[in-house]
Amino acid sequence: MIRAIIACALAVTAAVLATPPAHADKPVTLDARLATAVMKSGQTQRNYLRVGLQGCERKPTERPPVNVAFVIDRSGSMQGMRIVQAREAAAAAIRRLDRNDIASVVVFDDKIEVLVQAQNVVDHTTFIDRIRQIGVRGSTAIYGGVTEGAQQVRRNFDKRRLNRVVLLSDGQANVGPRKPEEFARLGRTLLAEGISVSTIGLGLQYNEDLMLQLARASDGNHTFVGDSTDLIQVFNKEFDDVLASCAQTVSIDVELRPGARVVRALSREGKIEGQTAQFQMNQIYAATEHYVLMEVEVDQTIAAGDVDLGTVRVTYTSAQDGTQQSIESPVQARFSSSDTDVASSRNLAVLESVVEQNVRARSAAAIALRDQGRHSEAQALFRQNVEEIEGQAAFAPLSSRLQYLKQQYDGLAATAPRAAAGAIGGQQRKFLRQLDANPAAPGARY
Repeated sequence: MIRAIIACALAVTAAVLATPPAHADKPVTLDARLATAVMKSGQTQRNYLRVGLQGCERKPTERPPVNVAFVIDRSGSMQGMRIVQAREAAAAAIRRLDRNDIASVVVFDDKIEVLVQAQNVVDHTTFIDRIRQIGVRGSTAIYGGVTEGAQQVRRNFDKRRLNRVVLLSDGQANVGPRKPEEFARLGRTLLAEGISVSTIGLGLQYNEDLMLQLARASDGNHTFVGDSTDLIQVFNKEFDDVLASCAQTVSIDVELRPGARVVRALSREGKIEGQTAQFQMNQIYAATEHYVLMEVEVDQTIAAGDVDLGTVRVTYTSAQDGTQQSIESPVQARFSSSDTDVASSRNLAVLESVVEQNVRARSAAAIALRDQGRHSEAQALFRQNVEEIEGQAAFAPLSSRLQYLKQQYDGLAATAPRAAAGAIGGQQRKFLRQLDANPAAPGARY
């Protein structure tokens, strides 16, 4: 029975929701799909809309130029191997850039210093010699460091470039703004300008909430590094992303017909006003699907026959030639009085995204409960995550991402409250925050 439902779901999805392919010269393709392609006639109901953007296939030599500011913590806690490894990681990243790229280096403790002003990377030695002179001293003015890094990027801002700040810190923000919500506001402001911030937290003393909020709000990456010897690998992974951009300054606009509305966004922050929703991404990477997921409500008054529920329009700057591009897709649905038609129209890929976002939100709530010492309640939420993932497995084999999440939540649900208590604020909490950040799974990002 399950196999029949899956086969029918795939057939209905292909017939009802197939999105026309983008032109061959388009670096991005668009796919807008509902979790349930067929809905019940004559009743108001909720559904999920997933908008997927697939990045181009591109040769390694075909990449956009980069405009990046390295913002490096040199406070006293970076003493020893941490600052040594930080210097070498930044130097390795510089070597991957060329004369078409622009870079700058900002260092901070309680004071902010521009070590290398924004300039084309004509001579790697100019950058590397200065980087290797970075010493340690003072306190930690993270906000000021990021602000100066963004200012260096602004000096040469160009939509044809990938404009980014890469922040490395091992400490708490103790000079200037220091609340996660203040850093989230900064991230949103920078995203609106077309600048992302990727944050690398080193060791167990940095504020993972602050670093994650800054990265997520600006459409950057967040990485927890437990051992400074891993920094070069982490910087390389960051620049694998940076150098693989297909499109910049991406805007996703959803407009639904009267009688349908967007209820909430599940995967990222967006501007939602009734029938419309808008989301921003700073970049789309090659050979990678990026998606946004939202819950929608459809009124009973339009629940009949085949219907276009609305339109998704995506605009972006092509990394290939800097031109403004746009693509559109209808949001298509069909209504039926048959429960079998409804059940068999489930889109398994969309439903997996719904599960992933649900468990991510539940995990964030569990972290908050653990911070309050309510460990048993947190364990119960982790168990719910396991159960929801197992429920998805009843319909189709789990992706590697969901298999990994299930394994992690299984372990967390089985951890005794006393054992969990010792990890609050430590390595396990940082691991959890990264686990629920933009995913490590290959090929998909939200």
